[in-house]
Amino acid sequence: MDNFDFIKDKLEQFIKKYYINELIKGIILFLSIGILYFLLTLLIEYFLWLNSVGRTILFWLFIIVEAGLFSKFILVPILKLFKLTKGISYEKASSIIGNHFPEVSDRLLNLLQLSKNSSTSSLLLASIEQKSSQLKPIPFKLAINFKKNGRYLKYAAIPFGIIVILYIFNKTDWISDSYDRVVNYDTAYEPPAPFQFFVVNKDLNAFENKDFILKIRTTGKIVPDNATITYNDEVYFLKNTGVGEFEYTFVQPKESIEFFITANDVNSTPYDLSVVPIPALLFFEMNLDYPGYTGKKDEVLKSSGNATIPEGTKVNWIVHTRNTDRVDLKTKDSIISLKKDGKDFSYKKRVLSNFDYEITTSNQNIENYDNLSFRLNVVKDQYPELNLKSEKDSINNETLYFFGRVSDDYGLSKLRLVYYEAEENSEKKIKELKINQSNFDEFIYAFPSELDLKEGSNYAFYFEVFDNDQVNNYKATKSQVFNFRKLTQEEKEKTLLKKQDEAISGLNKSLDKFKKQDEELKSLSRLQKEKKALDFNDKKKLEDFLKRQKQQEKMMQDFSKKLKENLDEFNKNKEEEPFKDALKERLERNAERLKKNEKLLEEIEKLSDKVKKEELTQKLEKLGKENKNVKKNLEQLLELTKRYYVSEKHQKLSKELKKLSEEQEKLSEENDENNTKEKQDELNKQFEEFQKEMNELRKQNDKLKKPMDMGQNKNDEEKINDEQKEASQNLENKNQSEAKKNQKSAAQKMKEMSDAMQMQMQGSSGDQQMEDMEMLRQILDNLVDFSMEQESLMKSFKNISIDNPAYSSRLRKQSVLRENFIHIDDSLYALALRTPQISEKVIENITDIQFNIDKSLERLSENQVIQGAANQQYTITGSNELAYLLSQALDQMQNSMASSGKGKGKGGKNEFQLPDIIKNQEELNEQMGEGMKKQQGQKGGKDQQGKDSKEGSEGNEGKEGEEGKKGKGSKNGKGKRGDQQGGDQNGKNGQNQGNEDLNGELYEIYKRQVELRNALRDRIKKEGISNKLGSGLLNKMEQIEQELLEKGFNENTLRKMVDLKHELLKLEDANLQQGEENKRESKTNLRDYNNQTNQDLERAKQYFNTTEILNRQVLPLRQNHKQKVQEYFKKQYD
Repeated sequence: MDNFDFIKDKLEQFIKKYYINELIKGIILFLSIGILYFLLTLLIEYFLWLNSVGRTILFWLFIIVEAGLFSKFILVPILKLFKLTKGISYEKASSIIGNHFPEVSDRLLNLLQLSKNSSTSSLLLASIEQKSSQLKPIPFKLAINFKKNGRYLKYAAIPFGIIVILYIFNKTDWISDSYDRVVNYDTAYEPPAPFQFFVVNKDLNAFENKDFILKIRTTGKIVPDNATITYNDEVYFLKNTGVGEFEYTFVQPKESIEFFITANDVNSTPYDLSVVPIPALLFFEMNLDYPGYTGKKDEVLKSSGNATIPEGTKVNWIVHTRNTDRVDLKTKDSIISLKKDGKDFSYKKRVLSNFDYEITTSNQNIENYDNLSFRLNVVKDQYPELNLKSEKDSINNETLYFFGRVSDDYGLSKLRLVYYEAEENSEKKIKELKINQSNFDEFIYAFPSELDLKEGSNYAFYFEVFDNDQVNNYKATKSQVFNFRKLTQEEKEKTLLKKQDEAISGLNKSLDKFKKQDEELKSLSRLQKEKKALDFNDKKKLEDFLKRQKQQEKMMQDFSKKLKENLDEFNKNKEEEPFKDALKERLERNAERLKKNEKLLEEIEKLSDKVKKEELTQKLEKLGKENKNVKKNLEQLLELTKRYYVSEKHQKLSKELKKLSEEQEKLSEENDENNTKEKQDELNKQFEEFQKEMNELRKQNDKLKKPMDMGQNKNDEEKINDEQKEASQNLENKNQSEAKKNQKSAAQKMKEMSDAMQMQMQGSSGDQQMEDMEMLRQILDNLVDFSMEQESLMKSFKNISIDNPAYSSRLRKQSVLRENFIHIDDSLYALALRTPQISEKVIENITDIQFNIDKSLERLSENQVIQGAANQQYTITGSNELAYLLSQALDQMQNSMASSGKGKGKGGKNEFQLPDIIKNQEELNEQMGEGMKKQQGQKGGKDQQGKDSKEGSEGNEGKEGEEGKKGKGSKNGKGKRGDQQGGDQNGKNGQNQGNEDLNGELYEIYKRQVELRNALRDRIKKEGISNKLGSGLLNKMEQIEQELLEKGFNENTLRKMVDLKHELLKLEDANLQQGEENKRESKTNLRDYNNQTNQDLERAKQYFNTTEILNRQVLPLRQNHKQKVQEYFKKQYD
């Protein structure tokens, strides 16, 4: 029976599961039907809007239905599950199981029926046990499937779907409102209004003294067209701003307001508008404390937080407020609360960069009410600007010129030059340069100026300018670093000689072009004379010629200037150098002459456009004469310059050789360790360099018109070279004793060669001067004779008619005089090429004399006696003036010789004191008086001599050449012309020997007068005698010299000489008084002070073609105006 009991337990379990399944199904159906009925009830109430009775019926009907559903679907299954009531029987259960399991079918039912049999036979029991064991494995519970209840969930989806739809369409109020009314069925409800009022504003808080805009929106079935607002027992219409939307503005409410809205007899609930006090910012100010260096006056800006300020300005914000608890200053990365002082707030800050900030006000009700944004633009103090231009002195390589412009936005503090030896960068030296402490200035500086630099050292230097920015510790700007080498004296001389060679070469080329220009000028002059008027092509040729002529003269001016500047730099420490000084004066006057030629070219250019043929012809002739003078003058200057630099280079080489001999001697005395082959080879190399330079010098000397004696031959050089090579060879072979002998021998020979070179140059220079002076005396004598013969010939032409047979012979004589003057010209030109005292005036006079001689021959040949005689008179006048100039040149040469001998002793030959000058002047006055007496005693004889001269001239025609060979000539007949003049003298039967003696005495008086004038000039310079009185006396002496040549023995001239003596006595008294005063007073230095710095600055200004700008003070200008001032000066001087 155990199996049967087991079957019964399984049936009990099946029945329990069966009712659990019924309970699950009941819950699903209860919820589905119950919720659906709940919704149906509420919707009926909502749409029908039932009264209290209807809502009561709905409520209790809903309770009854829900209770029935609960009882049927939930309560009954629970009671049967817990067997509180009778459930299904075993038979019913076996029937359900038999329906589910086909293999069970009725077997379980039969088993139950057998078990109810009242008999207890063993067979029955066995049958029950057997059937029970067969049914025992079958799981009865599986006949109940919980998942099948899922098909009832579709009924639950209906009410939940309705709820979702209402939620989507925002109609959930249908359920909630109806639920309230159904539950409260005994409460009376009014039907809802067709629309409702809603306040759109976030809150109803109005700020004090500010308008508040109330925004209302209506929702419902009806949209009202108008709405009103009621407050303070007054009704106002709202502004319709859209469908169901209204606005109303409360104008600056002072206190809280209660109001409600009405539309279509529908009233809203009452509302309260609260008035909140605002944190008001009344006004604020910024106190700007500018940095002192800017020079700006402190400012106070009111009601403005924007400003442009200099870097480092201290800003103090002061904010005045009302109803404010806190004021914040907000920046990009921080919030700063201002310090409160009563109703005011303040904050201080030094601003160094652009500053964006906001000022906000807050109280307990409102945060950040006022929010004002501002910006402080900070003008960074810029670095000072330094613009620098540099130029190198074209002559003096040891001078660099700098022109700089410095500027700063607020002002400059200092400018300095920093220099140091390139090898010792740490040892920097500083020189402060003067500068205006304004915001713009210019400066000129010549480096090294007065700086004490070591010769042979390399330096680096730069300029550095500082501004006045105290905030940033005075910012500085540096220029580029410049390099400079302080040349040794030897390097200077080499550089100067090289530049001089370049200038001479350039002048040579320019002179060659000038000669071509001269040929072209002759062609143009000839063309202009042949044609009545110049056509277009001719004018074009003339115009092109004038342009080339101007360019050529400009080039010659530049080369002359370079030559002069080079002379200034060369041997500037020598106190007296007559040749060099005379050459410099010639170069200066040559530059002035070239400038005058420019004016003449401009006049010709103007005349070429006008129809003035004669005037143009005269100007072209004048230009031809000027070009001839310029050509000769340049040739002379070129030759003189070449001679000067050959002599200077010769002297330089002799010094170098002497220095080399000393080094060779020193090396020979060194010990064996220091006396090495390398050092000897270095000296050998230096001597080879000397040989190269010497060979170059010989070539330059050979190019001179008259080469100078160098006093040195190549054999000596070869001997020295051999000695040095043997010394090097012996040193290499470790033969020290023989090497030292060779070194000493080479040193001795070098020294001897150096001494010989110096002695030869000095000796040849003195001999050359003596030779030149003797030649000049001879030329002067010949010129006097020429002048007298020309005067005699002029008188003879005046007293003869053109029909006289002797006219032709006199014409031939004029031609002979022309040839004689050509010889004078050639001799004088050859002398001028080596004597700077022969000035350009001499060359100009020679040109004029040649022109007048040619014109006299031309006109006398054309029987124009009067015009020809006029040209002869011009020739005589020119000859006399030429003689005067040559006499002055001779005196200068004599003084030069005398001055060169002054160094040997104080009591030189020409060392005149003032009393000596007065005594000599008195003696000259006496000689002048005696000459006057002799002239008066021979007055009658002169006329007779003239007649005899005339007869002699006529009677000896055709015999001039023969008798010229026999004549002795004036002054013992020196030269070729002396022979001819001697012949002429023998031909003059009426010539008186006494007249010749008087001329000789007059010439001696003239020479002594010139000598006294030169002595007086030297004395004035030496003792610093009054310039005004001394220069007046010198001018009077020159006038007397001119009258002696032009008028001879003359009463007026003698009177002037006597007056001159009295003036000299006055000068002596004045000098004595000055000497007495000097015992009590200090003596002023009358010599010129050589301020090298000022001279360098003046030269720098010329290089940069600039002048100083006005001295500007710091003006109280705003920053933008200061910038405009700087821009103006930058443009003005760029």
